[in-house]
Amino acid sequence: MSLVADPAWHAQVRDEGLVVYAGADLAYLIPDLPKAVAVALAGLFEPVPGGVARTVDESRVGEPARRYLAQLRTLGALRPAGLPADDVDGPVAVGTRVVGRAPAGLAERLPHHENPDLLLVVRTTGTLLDLVEVARETKVPHLLLDLAYHHTAAIGPFVVPGAGACLACLAVRAGRRWGDPPPPPHPAALRHEFPLSLAEQAVRNIRNGSLALLDTVVTVNLDEFTTTRESVLPAAGCEVCPTVELGRVTLPWGDHERDGSPVT
Repeated sequence: MSLVADPAWHAQVRDEGLVVYAGADLAYLIPDLPKAVAVALAGLFEPVPGGVARTVDESRVGEPARRYLAQLRTLGALRPAGLPADDVDGPVAVGTRVVGRAPAGLAERLPHHENPDLLLVVRTTGTLLDLVEVARETKVPHLLLDLAYHHTAAIGPFVVPGAGACLACLAVRAGRRWGDPPPPPHPAALRHEFPLSLAEQAVRNIRNGSLALLDTVVTVNLDEFTTTRESVLPAAGCEVCPTVELGRVTLPWGDHERDGSPVT
């Protein structure tokens, strides 16, 4: 997967490890790194002539530096390549795909660019299985707004295809936990104005570079104004996400035998 070093971040090699920071108010220490690894990681954040962001190809980063890329991505210092963002060529084009029935007045409040850079997926009366089809067909970054409930609205995950969990992963995991009954024909969550305003703000944040909803779902109880935040992990056997080979992991106590077979 290709990543981009966010030019708002920098890195310094210190005796105690690598410090990555985006200012005095946002700094992290990756401790106890070998000097060569710290130098290699710091080099990812060196300025590029012309001010363009440096592209990082994971497959070309040597071990053991590669194992720290996921941590830098979690911090937001490295970002998936191809994220939508407003630039000198103009604002990000946003479109909408409604999964289910679109009640009167909903479509008028949603963006409808024909060739979007970012797609807002709004589930109304569609099933989780319908989300699998959306995941299979959608090739641009997309954000889910789920309104198929009585008093709950859910925003997220933000999906960059090939860079984490997808809507099919969400459907598989939610389906295993709750099943996939068809939503009511007129979900009560559709009567509330707040979820659409929340989605508008989330899209605005993404256009400004936010990754807060990547692999994440935030739910809002529209009656009690309480929230939850949960991670969406890639689902084993997902038919949409790229297949990842399963590996063998050697346990820290070594290759001891039990019942004549090595324990690894």
